[in-house]
Amino acid sequence: MIAVIALIVAGCEPAPGTGPGINIPSEFDPSKPATAKSFSSEAELQAFLNNLGRTDPYGYGVVGVSERMMVDVAMESGDFASAPSAAADRDFSETNIQVEGIDEGDILKTDGEYIYTITSNTLFIIKAYPGEEAEIVSRMKFEDSPEGLYIDGNNLVVYGRATNLDFLREHNIRASQGMSFLRIYDVSDKENPSVDEEYFFEGRPFETRMKDGYVYFSTVSQPMHRPGFPTPILLRGGVVESIPVRNVYYYDAPYESANFVNIHAVNINTGRTNSASITVDRAETLYMSHDNAYITHTQRINEWEIQQRIAIQVLESKATPADRELIRKIRAVDPMVMDAREKDQRILGVLYSYYEYLDRDERDAIEDEIELKVKEELEKYEYREYTIISRISIDRDRIRLESTGQVPGRIINQFSLDEYDDILRIGTTISPTWSMFSRERTESTNNVFTLDMNLNILDHAGNIAPGESIYSTRFVGDTLYMVTFREVDPFFVVDLSNPRNIDVLGELKITGYSRYLHPFDENTVIGVGRETTETGRMLGMKVSLFDVSDFENPREIAKYVTDERFAQTSAEFEHKAFLFSKEKELLVLPVHSPDYMQGEQSYNGAMVFRITSDEIELRGLIDHSEAVPRETSGSGTVAAEPDVDGRMIMPRPWYYGPLVERSLYIEELLYTKSPNLLRINRLDDLSTVKNIALEEERETGIPIY
Repeated sequence: MIAVIALIVAGCEPAPGTGPGINIPSEFDPSKPATAKSFSSEAELQAFLNNLGRTDPYGYGVVGVSERMMVDVAMESGDFASAPSAAADRDFSETNIQVEGIDEGDILKTDGEYIYTITSNTLFIIKAYPGEEAEIVSRMKFEDSPEGLYIDGNNLVVYGRATNLDFLREHNIRASQGMSFLRIYDVSDKENPSVDEEYFFEGRPFETRMKDGYVYFSTVSQPMHRPGFPTPILLRGGVVESIPVRNVYYYDAPYESANFVNIHAVNINTGRTNSASITVDRAETLYMSHDNAYITHTQRINEWEIQQRIAIQVLESKATPADRELIRKIRAVDPMVMDAREKDQRILGVLYSYYEYLDRDERDAIEDEIELKVKEELEKYEYREYTIISRISIDRDRIRLESTGQVPGRIINQFSLDEYDDILRIGTTISPTWSMFSRERTESTNNVFTLDMNLNILDHAGNIAPGESIYSTRFVGDTLYMVTFREVDPFFVVDLSNPRNIDVLGELKITGYSRYLHPFDENTVIGVGRETTETGRMLGMKVSLFDVSDFENPREIAKYVTDERFAQTSAEFEHKAFLFSKEKELLVLPVHSPDYMQGEQSYNGAMVFRITSDEIELRGLIDHSEAVPRETSGSGTVAAEPDVDGRMIMPRPWYYGPLVERSLYIEELLYTKSPNLLRINRLDDLSTVKNIALEEERETGIPIY
């Protein structure tokens, strides 16, 4: 009995309390939807932060910064002379995105003539077409860590994590979770790009999108007790600014680990910016439609935390007057000195001291009372897991938190959400649960919800594929294609044409599963995942074609499965690695097949398929397995040597990860990119045109061979 109370004391982290002018409930209650609000004053925001807990109590604010802060970019030019571009008339692929018209940042982009790509902390600009003339035009080496880019005409946007923070220390700036950078370059002269604008935003990079000349760059930071600058900071031209308090939003729900999601709208043509910050309980996924951004996180009903709260209630009611007076004094401590979580831990320590001196019968009676109250509390909850959704309206540089809501279950990625005709659709999995009180374990179930723009649920289709979990979803118009998996792969077709009457039309059970779904045409869907036995044992990478012309009877009409059991593709989890063209009958997937038994790779590169509405044919592999320029081992550095085609050849590395990151096409040429190699092949016969080593220029002054 004593052990149970002692564990409650040791693990106590109850929800935070409330402060002046702020009404934040202490516990999550799914029956009471949260309301979106903004702070009216810095004092109101500070009161909110004081009661959050888990904020950084050691922020020291920001002192004057006036001079421009610049991060040096090393530029190196090739011999190519810039000329008028004819790329606008060329056929070339773009980044595989979720929503048409909403671009997503990536490590590889093209304008039809040049390729822009990132390897490590170097950005390469490559004259890519014609392929025989391809060469590196310029390199940009960053002191920071670039993570993605956009290209729009002569505007090149590069963003990432600012790892060189000397300029923060020099000016006495303390930032939560570091800083992120975004730079806009003028690349009209490809050999000598110039920086037009440079920004630093507080927090780590989260997600980015681009629409109509605006880049929406989001970062995640934690609230800080930072006098003078309680909101997230940003720097432009070396001048420190802070997001206006009126642009900081929150919802009246409990926070376990509060985060600011800071959304910055940057006009890449004028440099104008506007920012807003949404206070969420963690940040897991961002989905963006043409008018809204949706930020989600998972909230769980925590049995242990309910025990902690009820233990305080029961024990405090029985404590001595002296103990209750001590508890009153603890609660009165300034939250800047002791936050709500720390206070409750102290209170439980006082109550545990009282509990220790009770006799066995009294302790047993308290244990029974706590257990009965916890059981009663848990019976209120139909579900133990919810996805919390925040809808942020976006109109050019206007950013505003409009509504919040929740649905039972958890999502897998951004493709779990879709907005269509002012209706949000979402697919979730409710995880299995086990209770120490009921001693029962529930099965997982899957659900589809429709919500209005106030995030009120309109309809719900539940209990889909009990015991399984959603592996992939794809919304196409008013139809949802969904895959669940445990041992076999049920492929579901769901009719969403009436958002108030969701209808699961058809189901197909086959072996294996699809982790990524992509529409081929209105009657056909591509699936990428794994083949399995009927018991769920993995057999190899799988590409499927599903005929959905008859919604009630979907069929797998074609499939390709690798012979190698461990073959896999990063396109299962990264949709930007998926290259598809219906017109060219082209599908390209990064694939690697490590042979774990022999300690070497079977292959590592990009598989090229011919794909039609009823056929999948493997045409060949663009090999990148030797695309490792240098390897350092305990015996020193081993130099790579180019072969007759210019590829870097060295002894096969003990390396099991995928090499090919992205692929694209320009006219008749296919380009596949691994960290240190860009290969150019013809689409018609996959023959090699040219290989370009993506290596930094070495500045040692010593020839390297």
